[in-house]
Amino acid sequence: MKDELKEHPKYKGLHSQSSQRVLEELAEAFNSWYSSDDNRDNPPGYRKRNYYDDEGRRVHEEHPRSTVTWKQNGIRHDTKHNRVRLSKGANHKEHPKAWEYILVEYETRPGVTVENLQQVRAVYDQSKERWELHLVCKDEIETPTAPGNETAGIDLGISNFAAVAYSTDDADLYPGNRLKQDGYYFPKEIANCDDSGGERATRLHTKWSGRRTHFFHSLAKHIVQRCIERGVGRINIGELEGVREDENGGSKNWGKHGNLDLHGWAFDRFTSILEYKAKVEGIEVVEVDERDTSKTCCVCGREDESQRVERGLYVCDECDAAFNADVNGAENIRLNINGESNSESPASLGGDRSTGWLAQPGVYLYDLSSGFQPQEQVVDCKP
Repeated sequence: MKDELKEHPKYKGLHSQSSQRVLEELAEAFNSWYSSDDNRDNPPGYRKRNYYDDEGRRVHEEHPRSTVTWKQNGIRHDTKHNRVRLSKGANHKEHPKAWEYILVEYETRPGVTVENLQQVRAVYDQSKERWELHLVCKDEIETPTAPGNETAGIDLGISNFAAVAYSTDDADLYPGNRLKQDGYYFPKEIANCDDSGGERATRLHTKWSGRRTHFFHSLAKHIVQRCIERGVGRINIGELEGVREDENGGSKNWGKHGNLDLHGWAFDRFTSILEYKAKVEGIEVVEVDERDTSKTCCVCGREDESQRVERGLYVCDECDAAFNADVNGAENIRLNINGESNSESPASLGGDRSTGWLAQPGVYLYDLSSGFQPQEQVVDCKP
């Protein structure tokens, strides 16, 4: 595509590397679409040539407002005066090789220095109706020493987005109610829009994406902080690649609402966010095989899928242990019961592990303004 279009007038309207990046982003979008297992996904859209209908009414935006990226060859950074010079395309110069550029001055917050500038991205903010420049810098930091030698296990789910088990006989639950509510509300609102690509639909998509991203970042930050407090140096998290596929390689069918939950389950995105937040604190994140972790008793090791008697209850017929089903899965992931180098096993731990933290983990609810807060425990004092 680059070779075919390099002589096109539109291609020369930007710096050569900026035009290349536009094509690369299109290729990335198509690769993402081809690899998606969600039948509801649409292919990347092309720009429309006709922006007005026969009656002169605007049908599409006259200016697509696509993101434009300048790489290092198209950037000159004046650190002394806080200015960035961005190269123009050949078609916007008096002479194709003339030294002409866009001069941008910027201000930073106190204590912030712009160094090692890698890219500059011009991004149109639909909600604020303005262009913004994003300066992408490379910042190398030293990975600190791990907070401790303990291991935590994370079981990702839909009703409870995450269950975390710690080796300090402690566990946390993070319900995904907010994600599910948004997953039902926003698609309906978008479907009610007259134009699926119109301004209102675009705003709804942007808001939905922003709320989900904020949830993931808040959750990852909260889990990492809890791990630091408990001396965790390693987090085992269940590997969920292929979770949307059935035994024959096709897409699983969980019914109308179940499919919405399953295909909107962005576990891979959350794992990526958790990895880099944990790495900054010296904590290693390892994806482990989660096969059979939900149907194996973390107390005695008995495997029986019928022991999960309710959505949130696991009862073992072998040792009569009863505990939260999601915490059971997280504890098995922490123990890495399918790992070859596992030094612990459910049976080797001994003791009565079916009370306290396994049965009644701490529950943290998400709030848009304050992040994750502990749910108030209700104690029944009636005789």
